[in-house]
Amino acid sequence: MQPIIGNFRSRYQIDTPIIFCPSKNRSTKTWAEDDFASVSKIRLSEGYEIKSFRELVDEVANVTLNNTHYEMFYRGQAKDYKDKNNKTIVYPSICRPSKREDGTTKSLIRSNEIIDRYDKLYKLINLYKGKTRHLDEWYISLFQHYETCFTPLIDITQSLRVAATMALRNTTKGYLFVFGLPYPHGSISHFIDQKIVLVKLQNVSPVNAYRPRYQEGYLVGKYPIRETKEGGDNLAKRLVAKFLLINVSSG
Repeated sequence: MQPIIGNFRSRYQIDTPIIFCPSKNRSTKTWAEDDFASVSKIRLSEGYEIKSFRELVDEVANVTLNNTHYEMFYRGQAKDYKDKNNKTIVYPSICRPSKREDGTTKSLIRSNEIIDRYDKLYKLINLYKGKTRHLDEWYISLFQHYETCFTPLIDITQSLRVAATMALRNTTKGYLFVFGLPYPHGSISHFIDQKIVLVKLQNVSPVNAYRPRYQEGYLVGKYPIRETKEGGDNLAKRLVAKFLLINVSSG
């Protein structure tokens, strides 16, 4: 996936003082009044704190209305995973390190392990292609939905309520990420210039798969799909807002 380049309007820190100079008069204000955000700033931030769903709706509306050249998608997580530079990362399962016997996650994943995972994925695709003929992303989407194997696609949604629920599931504090993506133009949308594939999950799922429809589920990944872990796998490079959700009702 191509990263978002440049500045845009978004909440990325809480009342961070900045110095601005509208003419020659210097004064201190907060970013919310005068500063622009960037993907890098948002990835480095700890998230803008939110304590009610109504507040979340308002803040996401502000981000959406100020960045109309992107379609907004959401993802809720209990944790904000960071790289060695303290920036948020969101990789697909096929690129994530495996777990040790004690349940902890390894720090790295080797390239041969990723190749092995892709090998298993394409063997499954070829098995099902003998019965039906679809794009590879169609099969990968089903494998992702039913958690059949590791895949290069990432779960996202257009439902704020679903994303918030996922963020706060079994915890009182979680993260809701807002991603700016191209506007979809089909059930499986390929954006060659942006190197993105976007799948509307309910349009490729069988009739009895209710979860994608209830959850307004989508899947996103790099395009074309390659058997490597690279920067284009990191959805956080499309991050336009990060919210730290606090469930005060259970505190």
